[in-house]
Amino acid sequence: MRCYRKLQHHLNRMPVGFPRVIGGVEMRLLKRLFTPEEAEIALLMGHRPETPAAIHRRAADNGISRGAIRDALEAMARKGAVLGVSRQGQDHFALVPFVVGMYEFQAGSLSAETYRDTLTYFKRGFALEYLSTALPQTRVVPIRQSIRSGHAVATYDEIRGLVERAGGRVGLAPCICRKGRDLVGSPCRKTDRREICLALRDMFDHGHRHGLVKAITTDQALALLDRNEKEGLVLQPSNEQEPQFVCSCCNCCCGILGILNTLPKPVDFTASNYAAAIDAAKCNGCGVCVRRCQMGAAAQVDASVRIDLNRCIGCGVCVPTCKQDAIQLLPKAQEVRPPVTTEDLYDAIGARKSGFLGKLKTGLKIAQSYGPNGARQPKSQTPKAPEPDP
Repeated sequence: MRCYRKLQHHLNRMPVGFPRVIGGVEMRLLKRLFTPEEAEIALLMGHRPETPAAIHRRAADNGISRGAIRDALEAMARKGAVLGVSRQGQDHFALVPFVVGMYEFQAGSLSAETYRDTLTYFKRGFALEYLSTALPQTRVVPIRQSIRSGHAVATYDEIRGLVERAGGRVGLAPCICRKGRDLVGSPCRKTDRREICLALRDMFDHGHRHGLVKAITTDQALALLDRNEKEGLVLQPSNEQEPQFVCSCCNCCCGILGILNTLPKPVDFTASNYAAAIDAAKCNGCGVCVRRCQMGAAAQVDASVRIDLNRCIGCGVCVPTCKQDAIQLLPKAQEVRPPVTTEDLYDAIGARKSGFLGKLKTGLKIAQSYGPNGARQPKSQTPKAPEPDP
């Protein structure tokens, strides 16, 4: 129907777009998320939360009542097609990207068909959309055990503080990536748990209101993260100083890590302020870090291990299991400070939104990072890690 194509074009103009792809899988996804009437109302919305009254003012010419708009917005929020939050005691609603956003809100109703269609959509166009944004939607922060005591860590790179500063708006959320893998008979190889992600702030408010997440205490959230760290999962909060979620990811399930793992230089598309370094004098080549690494950045070379800095995303999962204390995370030369809020993040992405030429440039950048025979071009590791402070 025409309303769905209009909605696809509208969503594609948002900071993180929703491109048209060969085969029309994006239309099937939209039809599962929106009724035709809801699609027409979504055309009146933007990425910043607004009241039903503000949205209704744009509908003055089409005869939709304010009550009908409010009811439709509530229905869309309940099924995760839009975000519903409270601002100064009033309900506000906003469009969210397909990822991270609409798709993750489907964790309670995901079908194998929708999961397969989503994978197809990633492969046919959305992956390039995701990689072409001016800023990544998520960032990688080091696991807590990978940071040496006494080392200064910026607040936005310290996982415990990110959760504690959510002000108690913390919820336990099911991992949609692992649920999707279960539905197609290919379960996660890293963990048997499924309620493993955290919803914070607005994502908590929305999810808790609609039964998508379970409220937990800050201490419970920190204990969950400790367990996730022990299992070697990569911590990916949204790319803000006040993050909306924290995902605990693995390379066998996570869509984002899956995209990055196909690239020769995933570091170019990752927001992270750290990289691993090996002290060759201490390394005995046991290979534990090689098995722990989710990105294939650690590789056995003769009797030692080397880190490919094109692939290291600074997650730190290799650090705490090194019995020789031969690995540590080092800050990168240039620190990247994330935007403060979600609105700041998407405003920054929207202000530098890639058009066709920008996406072509991203595609060429990926292609050029392969060697002449299609091989990955490794980058030599950083200098020997310094000795710990006395």
